[in-house]
Amino acid sequence: MSREQFDAAIGAVPPSTVDVEAVLDRERRRARVRRVANPWTAAGAGVAAVAAGAVLVLAPGDPAPSVVQPGAAAPPSSSDPCRLAPRPTTAPLREKATVVADRLTTVLTDAVRQRVAAGTTLGVHTLGQYPKGTQHPPLAFFHVFSATVAKDSTCSGGEDYFMAAASTTEKAHKGNVWAVVTRLGGNATPASECSPPPERTEGSCHRRTGPHGETIVEETFTMPGGPTVNRVNVTKPDGTGVLVEAQNTARDANQGDAPDMPSPPLSLAQLAEVGLDPGLTLYP
Repeated sequence: MSREQFDAAIGAVPPSTVDVEAVLDRERRRARVRRVANPWTAAGAGVAAVAAGAVLVLAPGDPAPSVVQPGAAAPPSSSDPCRLAPRPTTAPLREKATVVADRLTTVLTDAVRQRVAAGTTLGVHTLGQYPKGTQHPPLAFFHVFSATVAKDSTCSGGEDYFMAAASTTEKAHKGNVWAVVTRLGGNATPASECSPPPERTEGSCHRRTGPHGETIVEETFTMPGGPTVNRVNVTKPDGTGVLVEAQNTARDANQGDAPDMPSPPLSLAQLAEVGLDPGLTLYP
């Protein structure tokens, strides 16, 4: 039987109902936030998504996934692959997500503007796109949410946090700043302990207690010949988690670009001040 006869016999293949690009975008973002929330141990972890009948294995930071075709070896199955997925454990929000986002935007924008070098301008950044193709203004928070989806032995989705990002320009120097504010327990929960730096980087980590009982983890690491990342994780007693990061590259440190300025636009001390701002909370 020729291909034409076979196609005629089975009829037209129905279009897929799965938005593969949306799934890939969601899982890349999920992998990134998971790696950032626990960068030392998650650097080598893979994240799997299911789309159009194939398992898409996303290695954090990889620009594109590898595809394991149906029939290939799969991880051991379980009755509920999402049973161990991180879930927020703190109280539900008392405000609508749009109200929370607007309130956090004002606080973060003021805190960053007060600390960057004089003359620094803020611009949009690709990390501020959500959903894919929808660009948010500089340091404008948006609510990232996706339900957990179980498929065979994989679990995808499970996002629930607020994110904001901006590029920074000061004369010829370019960098970026971004932040996540989340309920504790979810997959964006900030790190609360230090561990050795990620592979192929040089860095340091310091853990301390804030003035109101906050757990603060300050991390900095540099990729050989590449940019430097300053990151501060703040766990607040009210159940809010805050991640604030600054990089001395216009795009993203994961891209491996050369530095665009000598150091990130905000120091660790400045990022800690931002993260500790009492206005950056989900429970005002």
